[in-house]
Amino acid sequence: MRQEPLFDLGTRGFLALWRGEQPRMADLGVDAETVEALVQQGRLEVDARRRLVAIHGLSARPTLHRIEHEEGVVHTWCAYDAVGIPAALGLDGRAVTACPTCGEYLVVGLAGGTPTGAGQLRLWFPDNGCAHLVEDFCRHANLYCGADHLEAAAPASPGRMITVAEAADLGRTTWSDVATYLSA
Repeated sequence: MRQEPLFDLGTRGFLALWRGEQPRMADLGVDAETVEALVQQGRLEVDARRRLVAIHGLSARPTLHRIEHEEGVVHTWCAYDAVGIPAALGLDGRAVTACPTCGEYLVVGLAGGTPTGAGQLRLWFPDNGCAHLVEDFCRHANLYCGADHLEAAAPASPGRMITVAEAADLGRTTWSDVATYLSA
């Protein structure tokens, strides 16, 4: 069965990080040129030993954003990932992050992947080009206490304010590859 290499890498890398593993890129069958290109695009992070650190929204290193679920805790590149991934996977759990304006910790409950208790929380969804995914998108894709905190922060990237429910809907599309794989 032949698979597209980047789809396969994103899915296999995601699943490894989800399980708490950090395989070497060579063990994932990825050549050095592809690794370097993906690192330069901000779509992949590796450590000095060429082990997987982050891909497809998940990170083995601690970040401000995380998903707490019955099997453990995983860190993500941004608040959008923390909401979108459990939505796509239909998980019960919590997306945890902090408002960039006031620093207050924000928790979004998820029941079967559907956000609960999001109230007035709003997410900034960048619409700019992504020459570097983490710098151009993830750095700006934050969750705020409400529209007033988001407007006070005046995000530097072009984009739009969305609700947590909208972020979950978008996440179901973004991580449909992983969801499809896990449900097969």
